Amino acid sequence: KTKRGEISILVKELKLLSKSLRPIPVKEGLKDREIRMRRRYLDLVVNRDVFERFKRRALFWQAHREFFTQRGFLEMNIPVLEAIPGGADAKPFITHMDSIDEDFYLRISQELYLKRLIGGGYEKVYEIGPRFRNEGLSDEHLPEHIAMEFYWAYADWQEGMKMVEDLYDFILSRVYGKKRVFNIRGFTVDFSKGWEIIDFAKLMNKHYGIDIYTVDLKTVEKLLKENDIKIDFDLNVARGVDNLWKKLRKTIAGPAFLINHPKFLSPLAKSNPKNPKIVERLQPIIAGSELGNGWSELNDPLDQYERFMEQQKLREKGDEEAQMLDIDFVEMLEYGMPPTFGYGHTERVFWFLEDVPAREGVPFPQLKHELDETTKKIYGIK
Repeated sequence: KTKRGEISILVKELKLLSKSLRPIPVKEGLKDREIRMRRRYLDLVVNRDVFERFKRRALFWQAHREFFTQRGFLEMNIPVLEAIPGGADAKPFITHMDSIDEDFYLRISQELYLKRLIGGGYEKVYEIGPRFRNEGLSDEHLPEHIAMEFYWAYADWQEGMKMVEDLYDFILSRVYGKKRVFNIRGFTVDFSKGWEIIDFAKLMNKHYGIDIYTVDLKTVEKLLKENDIKIDFDLNVARGVDNLWKKLRKTIAGPAFLINHPKFLSPLAKSNPKNPKIVERLQPIIAGSELGNGWSELNDPLDQYERFMEQQKLREKGDEEAQMLDIDFVEMLEYGMPPTFGYGHTERVFWFLEDVPAREGVPFPQLKHELDETTKKIYGIK
């Protein structure tokens, strides 16, 4: 103690653990969003709320693994580089493998390889890992992001719907405790109430007065213009109907499941045996957005081939997001794949629960490379 009785430390030996050549802006704070994202390490030191958010992000994915392990699922690692990208409507990144002098694509989905594992005899598989889509940056989308997909043999979409609801409840408990009401994107979302069920065709008929199975392109184009929907995509009936739905989706708070999608929007989903125009599919709708995708998997090789060919026609007309023909996958189905439910979602679920834009929901978002003038002067960089 000092003469005044204050407890103090008597230093006998001092060892410098690390040089600190730049001051940490603790007093003045760090608020500039661009600087925070470019120097996330400083953001974490200065802003405790950001530090805690990424701890919750780690818990978010840890909770997934706990959930699936408890239910007997195996986490399987599958390729990130694919000869043929598939499993989703998205534009892929292209790279080149020098050793075999062939172009490859960074995967846009984990679906087709996980289903190959189901075809090989595994009954419950999943993967959590990176996915890449060469599309625009927004508050809801990043070209590189973490995604989860699981596949469950001998289960259908209705069993899958219950499991997805259970998964959400498990994640909320692990990450947020007893909290069930969230303010997300201007919506109040209450997960303590039951999930609403929304029928795709009925909703479209109610709001637009159309039968989505018979509507023609001229009518779709007229409705798009009347509803101020910008046609910045390759217009066909399927794309038009999908964009009309997306306009409606923005009004739904959720939690809800969208069901009974038309077959022309679901090339990998099994048809409903009572109505072959629709498929056995579900999508969680939360705060005006689709936060996942699941369906009874199509396991008829002939039907799958026909749907791939329909997608091929769309590609030939200029639709870069239509799926490519994957003959190897069709051949796998020819050997026999059991009835299966598959589902996937991305870390957008976490961004929504945190009510933050995409680049605030990941530690190191993609940014255009640049150096500030001070750094250039210090290191003599032009």
